[in-house]
Amino acid sequence: MNWELVRACTVAIATPEGYIQGTGFFISTNGYLLTCAHVVESAGGWEKVRVNGQRVELVYLGDRTRDDFAILQLSGYQDKAVPLSLTFEPGNQFRSIGYGRSDFPEGGTIEGNITDANSHSGFGNLPMLRLRVMADAQQIIGGYSGSPVFDIQLQAVVGMIAAYDNTQGGLAVPLTTIHKNWAELSSLLHRELTSELEFPFFDQAFYVDCYKEVKKPGALIRVKAPLRWGKTYLMKQILDYGTQQGYQAVRVDFQEPEKEIFNTLKPFWQWFCARIVRELNLPDKLAEKWKSTVSANLDCTNYFEEYLLPAINSPLVLALDNVDVMFSYHIACNFLPLLRAWHEKAITKPIWQKLRLVIAYSKEDNIPIDTKKSPLNVGKGIEIPELNQSQVQNLAQRLQLSWNGEQVVQLMAMVGGHPWLVKEALYKIARCELTLKELLTIAPTQEGLYSDHLLDQLSILQDNPELKQAMKQVVITNSPVRIDSDKASRLRNMRLVKFTGNDVLPLCDLYRLYFRDRLGV
Repeated sequence: MNWELVRACTVAIATPEGYIQGTGFFISTNGYLLTCAHVVESAGGWEKVRVNGQRVELVYLGDRTRDDFAILQLSGYQDKAVPLSLTFEPGNQFRSIGYGRSDFPEGGTIEGNITDANSHSGFGNLPMLRLRVMADAQQIIGGYSGSPVFDIQLQAVVGMIAAYDNTQGGLAVPLTTIHKNWAELSSLLHRELTSELEFPFFDQAFYVDCYKEVKKPGALIRVKAPLRWGKTYLMKQILDYGTQQGYQAVRVDFQEPEKEIFNTLKPFWQWFCARIVRELNLPDKLAEKWKSTVSANLDCTNYFEEYLLPAINSPLVLALDNVDVMFSYHIACNFLPLLRAWHEKAITKPIWQKLRLVIAYSKEDNIPIDTKKSPLNVGKGIEIPELNQSQVQNLAQRLQLSWNGEQVVQLMAMVGGHPWLVKEALYKIARCELTLKELLTIAPTQEGLYSDHLLDQLSILQDNPELKQAMKQVVITNSPVRIDSDKASRLRNMRLVKFTGNDVLPLCDLYRLYFRDRLGV
């Protein structure tokens, strides 16, 4: 979550003796730090400022009666930076963290609303954000000068606290003022660090198709795609849409629990139910409502039907992520048929129409159940496509990269339309962590940003000699080749290859170059 990133990037501004004068936060990965000009003055000048006991360098020092901000740099800093935005909406909620309170040595958090932005005579008639905190206990005090104003809706920092305003409010310098007076801020406006929900990868029609489905009573949506292809991202989009419709929304990730939970059916179902109830902020009534019978599946169904679903007044979008984690466990034989049974119950029992299932998985090999009992062949199947050139161009523009068509073509030749590969490349380039030329040079190597992903794919091939040999046939030439149809389908499901007629070729140069080297071609 971006708020946790903001917390991690916020620090106390202190004197050499350790007296805290205010707060600051990192706005770049190379140590640029934003705080108030008057905080620097209170410390005795920038030469006296200490951050984590270290000296800083001065980059910009404004006038405390006008543009009350200062840019400092902490030498040697190579770490995270907060997400920034020049825009905000009056009425949005904000959150901030500041130092100086003895009862909160690790920083105290305050919350409230951004009420408006008006010129203020105390700051040279420049516009200031007016803040209203939720409670007197969260009163803005001197130590909060320089604290980030994190807009919860935008998931980005939009300003910096500069003064308190009575007991329930404060004033903040908007980033627009900082941008106007310090042009270098333009290169740090990391739109890529804002919530991914603001960055739809595909055309709106693709998402509308998913949204229509989740509105259907008793819906079941299946999202099958390989690892790192955007399943979780799409699932979050669907959950967000459901929330906007007034639905309850819960995501359960099957990578979360200890693997032992999958060994026995009853403990698994009770963990499953408790996990959902907790997310819905409902009382945990397992001890009271769980009616033990000879069938754990029946017990769980009764719990849903008699307690969980009646306890909510709206549909429930239940998103089950990484479901294939449990496919190798025996309880899959009970879990999967029950999901299908719940989906089919909506036809005859109105209470089950509340449940809208979204199931995401990467593979469905060797599932030991009758296909007539499987939830993976009913409902609405969604295939996440590759990005096309115009969509990649659009993503680059959203990240404020001034790219032409040639640069997009160069990137896609290396990574194709693979959503995750494209996203990682664009984010790194937008953060100025590497150039397109550097990325293209090192991408298919262990030095590149895809090294872990490539090793994961290589490991899968190494564990399957026949599949490994098939991939070797594909990368040995620059032309499409004909290989065994079953192996071609499996490689395609891993998104390592794509079809051209009945032949296949690597999805992109990244895979061609990497596997050509690693498979000894």
